[in-house]
Amino acid sequence: MKTMQEIADELGLARSTVSLCLSESHRHYRISAATVQRVRDYAEKVGFVPNRMAGKLGKDNTPPIGLIINQDGSFEKSAVALRYAMNRLHEAHREFVIQGFIGGRLVPTVRMLKGMQINTLIMFGLFDETVHRIESGILSSGVYKAGDVPKLDALLKDVEFFSVDYDFPVPPDCVSNVYRMGIDRCQTRIELMEKLAAAGKGNFMCDVDGGDEEKLMQKKLIFDRRQILRSNTAARDEFDAGRRYAEMVLRDFRHLQVRTVLLNDDRMAVGMIEELTARGVKVPEEIQVIGFDNLVDAPHFSVPLTSIEVPVLENTRRVLDHILDGVPLDANTVNQANVIWRKSATL
Repeated sequence: MKTMQEIADELGLARSTVSLCLSESHRHYRISAATVQRVRDYAEKVGFVPNRMAGKLGKDNTPPIGLIINQDGSFEKSAVALRYAMNRLHEAHREFVIQGFIGGRLVPTVRMLKGMQINTLIMFGLFDETVHRIESGILSSGVYKAGDVPKLDALLKDVEFFSVDYDFPVPPDCVSNVYRMGIDRCQTRIELMEKLAAAGKGNFMCDVDGGDEEKLMQKKLIFDRRQILRSNTAARDEFDAGRRYAEMVLRDFRHLQVRTVLLNDDRMAVGMIEELTARGVKVPEEIQVIGFDNLVDAPHFSVPLTSIEVPVLENTRRVLDHILDGVPLDANTVNQANVIWRKSATL
């Protein structure tokens, strides 16, 4: 990363001017808004952030570990792994800083932590590098906002960044210098659906994006567009989204002879089961429901929920083995997802 003096030299400014432009102190000096913006734009381009943590390093001058929480996308599944990381870092006498984000604000979160001189970051919660793209004029939510990829790429040049819940495959326009650990959700779904179909538990309904929809059609796991559950942006939360999905299931599942519904979130699955049951449809006797994430409450729902589990805790353990003990770690680790079978669906 460039130093403040190097930025000053390249912009033809005094180092003190650059320093003031990168803080709020410029308001007290006669520095033009154009100069402030020029300095900030250049600093962002090269991934520079000022040191906001001087004097706050560990006793051995070791910087803290940054624990980043993506609060979108069912973070609850990572709570056990985060607690494990906190306990292990405490036992190792390593300082850590926890910072959450929501609404695609990964880039400003990384920038803030770098400003505290933190150069090792572990992200908990789903990391899907495809959702920064704009499709049909609508920007998907996730870790990025439009145009953030080059910004994050610049920020991570001198940082170790670990994702313990990554959604493979890695897209061509990905950021560099990231350790990715997780599963291929689409392939996991395909393999599970094939097993269920072989056991006589198809046809299916599921909520997937456009690319995955085509793959399921090609595999002949989906034969009618009505089997795809379309998201409703008016839903209040995931439970409500599940109840709204239930309306779609109730409309078509008997006509399409659907046997199993797969959802991308346990809370959606619970909302669906509640609505189906209230409307007189028996789960799993008439239709099976499978969730995703295996939340800690999944065994205790009114109908214990079958769910797909990402081994986030094991990935976190391996990351900390690498950070604390120097155990080698591959840049990309594609895990085998676990299917936790309970009453709501069986093979």
